[in-house]
Amino acid sequence: MRFVVAYEGTRYCGWQLQAGQPTVQGALEAAVAALEGQAVRVLGASRTDQGVHALGQVAWARTARDLAPDRYRAALNHFLPEDVRVRLCDLPGAEFRPLRGVIEKTYAYRIDLREVADPRMRRFALHVPAQVDVDAMRQALLPLVGQHDFAAYGGAGSPRRTTQRTLRQAEVLAVEGGIEVRLTADGFLYHMARHIVGLLIEVGRGRAQVGSLGAVLAGGAPASGLPLAPAHGLSLVGIAYGPPNPLDSRYVR
Repeated sequence: MRFVVAYEGTRYCGWQLQAGQPTVQGALEAAVAALEGQAVRVLGASRTDQGVHALGQVAWARTARDLAPDRYRAALNHFLPEDVRVRLCDLPGAEFRPLRGVIEKTYAYRIDLREVADPRMRRFALHVPAQVDVDAMRQALLPLVGQHDFAAYGGAGSPRRTTQRTLRQAEVLAVEGGIEVRLTADGFLYHMARHIVGLLIEVGRGRAQVGSLGAVLAGGAPASGLPLAPAHGLSLVGIAYGPPNPLDSRYVR
């Protein structure tokens, strides 16, 4: 069974299982085990960090219960905590695994620019109580769009075969009370989105030059001291898959 999963990451130590720690993968595996009557491994498409949220995470498990996808979804949500919800269940081909066939992923980072922070957004947006130059931020992102070696924006601690990624879209969008930085790529390195946003905020506040993001990229080697935006402003919007098991979790209702 394939799942599209949404969660508030505040109280979880990320997606991936960690001994003795609450994780989203662990919560899903507990719910699937309760439904199936046996332990079942749940695999995910993206290892979101501690505190990062998701609207369209994709996961998969080898299930045995003879339930229609909609009924399976309802049963899973009965067993899940309130801060994790399965939005869609479907039955892909037998060869599907969540890390295969990914076309692109989209992350969004929310920034609250109100003088006084909106308390409703305290778990979902970084409060930056200052004027920012949105045009400068948009210009600063331009050199990152396209296929590049993003090693300079990757963090240590995650295995990867290559640091080449294609950033297909990088936007700074106006939203209620602030802005949202939206990044779409064929894949992301560990901490890549948060490093990009961290330096982008410095550009917006006039603390770094417009060309700073491009200069870091051109540097090649991982940069030391690169600002890392706090995790709570980041959300995995969704993941797109191509044939033979198409899905775009960014558009699941």
